[in-house]
Amino acid sequence: MEPDAADTNPPGRRPPRPENETELGPLDTHSEIDSIVLNAPIAEVYGYCCHFEELPRFITSVGDVRKIDESHFAFTSLLDGKESVLQIVLRVPERRIVWQATPENFPRGVVLFEPLSDRTTQITLRLRASIEPLTLAKVTRDYLENFKRFVEGRSTP
Repeated sequence: MEPDAADTNPPGRRPPRPENETELGPLDTHSEIDSIVLNAPIAEVYGYCCHFEELPRFITSVGDVRKIDESHFAFTSLLDGKESVLQIVLRVPERRIVWQATPENFPRGVVLFEPLSDRTTQITLRLRASIEPLTLAKVTRDYLENFKRFVEGRSTP
């Protein structure tokens, strides 16, 4: 008689995860990382990123953002009309912003800021979502390019 799978794990160890699950969630969750250089100082770029009510100006699938409190924002998805909540998990001024949104199929992510000079900043966007990988790559690039136009169009010379 073969031992049961639960019996083969030493005491205190969890049984293996189901094949359709990973540490970060279901296997249908994909990641994308992309970067862009903006012609604006880091303080300005970070400041624009912190104005979450401006998200619809560069994230085309988001509409009607309203602030709930300092770390929570409600928004309407233009894809399905449903309201979601974005939670800011971590803010390190002029270095990074980490967020999580509900429901779970909406992207979770991180924006990293790196000054390249007094007048240029590189931002790196890391998204994790249950969106098809090629689509996720395209929307990540589109969001970055839209954000670049938004910031550079408002920057003072």
